[in-house]
Amino acid sequence: LRIRLAAPTGKAAARLTESISLQVKSLEVDDKVRQKIPSDVTTVHRLLGSRPGTRHFRHHAGNRLPLDVLVVDEASMIDLEMMANLLDALPAHARLVLLGDKDQLASVEAGAVLGDLCRDAEAGWYTPQTREWLEHVSGESLAASELQQDLDGSHPLAQQVVMLRHSRRFGEGSGIGQLSRLVNRQQSDAARALLAAGSHADLFALSLKGEQDRAFERLALEGRGAQAKGYRHYLEVLHEQRPAAEAGLEDPCWGAWAGKVLEAFEAFQVLCAVRKGPWGVEGLNERITRALFGHKLIDSDQHWYEGRPVLMTRNDYGLGLMNGDIGIALKLPERDGLAPKYVLRVAFARNDGQGGIRFVLPSRLNDVETVYAMTVHKSQGSEFSHTALVLPEALNPVLTKELIYTGITRAKHWFSLVEPRAGVFEEAVQRKVKRLSGLMLGLK
Repeated sequence: LRIRLAAPTGKAAARLTESISLQVKSLEVDDKVRQKIPSDVTTVHRLLGSRPGTRHFRHHAGNRLPLDVLVVDEASMIDLEMMANLLDALPAHARLVLLGDKDQLASVEAGAVLGDLCRDAEAGWYTPQTREWLEHVSGESLAASELQQDLDGSHPLAQQVVMLRHSRRFGEGSGIGQLSRLVNRQQSDAARALLAAGSHADLFALSLKGEQDRAFERLALEGRGAQAKGYRHYLEVLHEQRPAAEAGLEDPCWGAWAGKVLEAFEAFQVLCAVRKGPWGVEGLNERITRALFGHKLIDSDQHWYEGRPVLMTRNDYGLGLMNGDIGIALKLPERDGLAPKYVLRVAFARNDGQGGIRFVLPSRLNDVETVYAMTVHKSQGSEFSHTALVLPEALNPVLTKELIYTGITRAKHWFSLVEPRAGVFEEAVQRKVKRLSGLMLGLK
């Protein structure tokens, strides 16, 4: 059986490769079986064989993909044109499995394919035969599920859709889980009440008194309390756990240190709805950089400095780095005769399931940007221990309940909502992305 795994972006593919590789290692199965389980995930573009400078692919209806089963993760990010190309290239006998969160932000390009395919998922609309099969496979009764039944065969697509309803990321008492569900249902007043109640330690709302309110800098640097970290945390790890100067670059202690710094950076992330303006990615990256420099946590606020976190904005297959990968600039020893000197290199975690660190000279990185703040779109497929979602002062076309929901669910343990102006959160939750791709009409 030829099974292939794919994802829309290089970052999502790398994360899935890493996750599956670790899970496969932990399986209690014979080594021969383990070796046959696929763990190498590619991007959809590479799977189809993209041709530079064109919108065409090597695999298409006249040259189909050599596979029997294709599993695509993060399918909500796939646009209409790419899904059409993928379906064209599938052999007639192949099975396609799409995985994703239908409520997250849809693709940047046209269409909301996963959302359209899963439009009946909430209600179920299973035939008696499908219900019987589900009960047999799961061992659970659907009698009390309140799912709608399809008794006349009018919902054929629904028989191919399974919606997972129990969140293993957020427990029943999780404030993040409750807030994400209220936002998803567009219950803005209830979501505001939950934030204002202060009854959940994993939720925090910060209302700013204007653009110069330093409460934002305090949150960005210090976080909230001892557990919900800010950016001071990773820089303290960088400075306090640096290996001894006499250790050579070949010493594994440098890779271990870089790994700890990268892990510490994942403790906190600022997310934005927009790129421009004082509350966008560019403005907040400058603001946070100035604050860190002012507190002497970094030694420069210019282009390259130790501690600068950078985000890859394009795939670089030569370096093995993917769009969305995050690296941190570190000073590493380099011998010059007998006297050691320090050279800035950017540390990236290897996402091949083998672990370890890849060090790259800054001069080799052409497509990077500072990443104290990133857009919610760029954060898809990532998780951070503490996430702060910063809303703009004015309502913007990109501000929808899907964006708010996606921002909230990037947080693993703590979520902070930062509001320069009251009311924007409620207005955004009441707005829903509306895309008329024609797919729903074709599926009726």
